[in-house]
Amino acid sequence: MFILFTLAFLLADLFVQTRASLFSALLVMVVLSLVLWIMRKNRGPFFYMVLAFVFGLAWTTWYAYSLLAWQLPRDCEGTPLLVTGYIASLPEKDQWQQRFVFSMQNLRCQHYFNAHSTHIRLSWRNNNMLLHVGDEWQLWVKLKRIHSTQNPGAFDFEAWALQKGLRANGYVITNKDNKLIAQHRFLYPINHVREILQERILAQLPHSKTAPWLLALMIGERNNIASEDWQVLRNTGTNHLMAIAGLHIGMLAGFVHMLVSWLWRRFPSLLLHVPANQAGASVALMVAIIYSALAGFSLPTERACLMLLVFSAALLSRKKLNPWHVWSLALLVVLLFNPLSVLAESFWLSFCTIALIIYGMRGRLAPQGIWWHWGRVQWVIGFGLIPISLALFHECSLVSFAANSIAIPWLGFLILPFCLLADLVILISPNMAAWMLWLADKSLTGLWVVLSWFSKQDFSIWSQVIPNHFILFFSVIAVLLLLLPAGLPGRWLGIVWILPLLLFRFDKPKQGDVWLSLLDVGQGLAVVVQTKTHLLVYDAGPKFNENFDMGESVVLPYLHTQGIKKIDMLVVSHGDNDHIGGAAALQRALPIAALRTSVPDKLPSPQTTYCLAGMSWEWDQVRFSFLYPTLEDIDQGNDSSCVLLIEQHTQRILLTGDIEKLAETNLLSRVPEKLSADILIAPHHGSKTSGQRKFIYAVHPAYVLYATGYRNRYRFPHQSVVDTYEEIGSKQLETAKSGAVIFKLSRVIKEPALYRITNKRYWFDE
Repeated sequence: MFILFTLAFLLADLFVQTRASLFSALLVMVVLSLVLWIMRKNRGPFFYMVLAFVFGLAWTTWYAYSLLAWQLPRDCEGTPLLVTGYIASLPEKDQWQQRFVFSMQNLRCQHYFNAHSTHIRLSWRNNNMLLHVGDEWQLWVKLKRIHSTQNPGAFDFEAWALQKGLRANGYVITNKDNKLIAQHRFLYPINHVREILQERILAQLPHSKTAPWLLALMIGERNNIASEDWQVLRNTGTNHLMAIAGLHIGMLAGFVHMLVSWLWRRFPSLLLHVPANQAGASVALMVAIIYSALAGFSLPTERACLMLLVFSAALLSRKKLNPWHVWSLALLVVLLFNPLSVLAESFWLSFCTIALIIYGMRGRLAPQGIWWHWGRVQWVIGFGLIPISLALFHECSLVSFAANSIAIPWLGFLILPFCLLADLVILISPNMAAWMLWLADKSLTGLWVVLSWFSKQDFSIWSQVIPNHFILFFSVIAVLLLLLPAGLPGRWLGIVWILPLLLFRFDKPKQGDVWLSLLDVGQGLAVVVQTKTHLLVYDAGPKFNENFDMGESVVLPYLHTQGIKKIDMLVVSHGDNDHIGGAAALQRALPIAALRTSVPDKLPSPQTTYCLAGMSWEWDQVRFSFLYPTLEDIDQGNDSSCVLLIEQHTQRILLTGDIEKLAETNLLSRVPEKLSADILIAPHHGSKTSGQRKFIYAVHPAYVLYATGYRNRYRFPHQSVVDTYEEIGSKQLETAKSGAVIFKLSRVIKEPALYRITNKRYWFDE
């Protein structure tokens, strides 16, 4: 019954997270409360499940409302604000800035004053001042609401921020009134200890490629790790190993329990007071909690500590517990503590992993041998997590069983012990800690060679999208059936249940039709054009640093949701970062048959050539033509952008890159008859340096689309450009407001799907 109660609570939580408004959740709660009142005299299992569902609705809705209670006023966005509060996280420092979570206690904005305590995320640029956890500061800042790009298949930063309790982000501005008010070393004691350890560890850390992972294993900090290193872990299914998580807590607790129990038995007088198993369990629990604190009590470590706590309590009380009850209790406590945890990927990976171990390892007759006690666990986890991995990441590792079978004991015996010992002695003997870190790093370097080899195999990754909840449900049922004990009837029916996933075919445009997707990449451009059998990508969004670009974080996930395995043509309009930045990620991830650009020297490959006026081709009865530039127009920056015309049935689409008035004038003089279009991607994001009246009237689009970032510093689109399009009755859409804009064009133009609208959630900024 308790398991059903917890699952009903979880379902209610999930129901709230799919709502566009919290009010709808309240309505359902009221209706179900009436049902409970009618059923009050017949309190069977169904009654308590409905009760749990209502409780889950009420708790989750209240929690979400409490976080959303404060919103940065519109008038205060982008203006200098005076805030006071405390640094609430370990500052992250790179060569340009420091970033930290700020516990804001009050805010002053013109005539507005607010003393509501909330968390915001700040960056302090070009600042060499030492910032510490618990410092109380008065700062002048510029803030904006939490607002992220919204695209199919991509990461939702707004959901992540809400789950973390962040209500605004911004940066500190230079002002003589910025000052440190006081230092509070005991305000955030856990993070303060972590900060001290981080400083000592960084001073002794070896200078190697793998050294940053040691910091992750010791205090859970994974900043400044290269994206290619993350890719190695994703390809091998070992990304759960390189941070303090449930596995590490379990290994440490098991070792401590074994050691303390063995030592306890050496002293008979101690056994007269406390049994060895109980003593070992108590010490193991305390050590596990301390190690979890080093990770800042991340979600996986919370789950592990909760389960250890329940098991230890059962051992001390000499009661035998059902593992499912322990799992359910840990799940319920996590949801009560933060019901928005379901928005985190780690929540699902953590609890699904433990559920699979319980399900796949219990109820078997006389299990024996190394395979059962070690290999089968890896098989159950690796195979069982396939549906969840595909749903969350659109890919799963096919070498995870082999990679984890090697990596887990290697980590547990040859790396983690040295890291833990370094944690213990670094405050006492930095030289001894440095020696231990050197040993751990050498061992990790050897493991990294093995993982890198696995990750480079062509078969290491299976990319597949689970397109809807029905196929996810069928896939989970298939896995559960196939993991049943041998000999049970119906086990092999799992093969039938997995067929929908394997046989599913994505929708494609019909012959002569075009699907146009303007992706939301912030202040940048990325367009995907699909015909029946071909795909073209026009620009790939910006690159922000070595570890983050919109090609990898937005364009590729979108292509995965469409089942795309290759790109027939990549067009990079010109060399500005907001258009070319994500191209390298696409080149690494997918085969590209042809690459056309005005800057071939920046994208050298055998497939790269100029995009020159007069080049044309036809795919699936859809005609593509470059209208601009000519060789004479190359090396003119924005005015060298590739201009692409797409003609389909009776509709025309014009993609213009960042052309400005010079290029517009050239087009008007050379090919005025080809400029008319039904859909126009506004030149240069709607800048006033483009969009001259003659050009706009020549194109006369039914739809004009602006690829813009939220509150971008250029203030695109410019009002004069917007007014001109209004004069001719064009419907104007901005990605900053609509999210991804998706047209499915046949013989008529239908209203586009606006992702921020069709996928609306209650936490979206209005």
